[in-house]
Amino acid sequence: MKILKLLILLCSIMFLGGTEGFCASFDERLWQKYAEIASLPGGSSDFLVAVNLDGYQLGDLYGTVPFADLRVVSDRKEEIPYQIVSKKPVVVEEEFSSQMRNLSTTDKGDTWVELTVDQMGKKVNALQIMTSTVNYMRQVQVFGSQDGKTWNMILNDGVVFDMIHGEKLQNTRITLPESIFPHLAIKIINNGAQPLVIEEIKALQHSNFLGQSYAISGSLSSIEVNGSRKENSVVVQMQRVFPIDRLILNTLERNFQRFVTVQVRGKNREWIAVAGGTVFSFDSPTMHSSQLEIELPEIAAKEFRLVFKNFDSPPLSLTNVVGKGYTRLLVFKRYPGRRLYLFWGNPLAEKPHYDIAGAVTPQSVEQLAQATLGPVHENASFLGEKARQPFTERYKVLLYVVVSLAIIGLLLLQYQVFKRAN
Repeated sequence: MKILKLLILLCSIMFLGGTEGFCASFDERLWQKYAEIASLPGGSSDFLVAVNLDGYQLGDLYGTVPFADLRVVSDRKEEIPYQIVSKKPVVVEEEFSSQMRNLSTTDKGDTWVELTVDQMGKKVNALQIMTSTVNYMRQVQVFGSQDGKTWNMILNDGVVFDMIHGEKLQNTRITLPESIFPHLAIKIINNGAQPLVIEEIKALQHSNFLGQSYAISGSLSSIEVNGSRKENSVVVQMQRVFPIDRLILNTLERNFQRFVTVQVRGKNREWIAVAGGTVFSFDSPTMHSSQLEIELPEIAAKEFRLVFKNFDSPPLSLTNVVGKGYTRLLVFKRYPGRRLYLFWGNPLAEKPHYDIAGAVTPQSVEQLAQATLGPVHENASFLGEKARQPFTERYKVLLYVVVSLAIIGLLLLQYQVFKRAN
């Protein structure tokens, strides 16, 4: 009987020890790295603190959803609610009431259209041309006037275009130096081509309050040319894996326009398209304009593949590609008397949903107290995939030993029973 009781006690200890991670509020065995949050200022339990998420300190992030595996944990293994604030630039666009006048054609066949801004003193820095015409490219000049009679040139080398080469390539916005002229005029140089059908011109003030961003360099590899598809591709190897929001293409070439598809690796290593856009650069005596930035959804990837539609043009040659992301801060509640840690390195973790989400805006985050991350440590308790396996899979050998001992114990118990019966 003593042997049976001993076996029951041993199995109970094993079961409780094996399930400890599942009973705790935070299972640290699934997270590979951690760092203590240092320099915590004092304050009440509702006092908010911010920590800068530094890509060099956090290292490569391989999660499906960027930052989904971040967990702020106390020394009691309690998860602390947090919010991630992105310091993106604040873009404000205001359209001013205006009247389009004197839409005509000059002696040289160019389009001339005048615009009167109804609100005096408004600073216009962009014009949007609304036209139903397709498949065109035109140089644009912009003029300003105080009285609608004497015109001063504001912009000499703008460009608008709309082309369909498999994909639609379009730019109908003219960015110009900030102007307070109550009268504006646009001359569209047609060079003998049919004038555009102008439906409307919008006078805009485009304000871009700069945020904070970081850059990640990329190296070019696996350059391929597909003559049958009339396209070329290049793989960009990023210096580190950290979330970026846009790719900046650099090239020495001028006077081109291309539609670019951005791809990343899927689960089976196949290339999957995640973004696309038109890049162009015009540098001639009459046109100077460029757009070499491609917006992305927030992505952390080791490599990107850029596919350029060339058609009958030669492949575009890049000098380098830079990824840019907006600075992000981790905002969380301060709990006096407790040591706090940041854990990460669990690519299968799902993004948590806490009650303080949206409590802090990018504009107000600067007013919060700042903390820092201490040295990064490898988690000695990390088991990775092994921690997700059933108890019987993680402790096979020990389970075999226990079962063998149990069988031996039962045989001994049965032997003693038979011995007493005889």
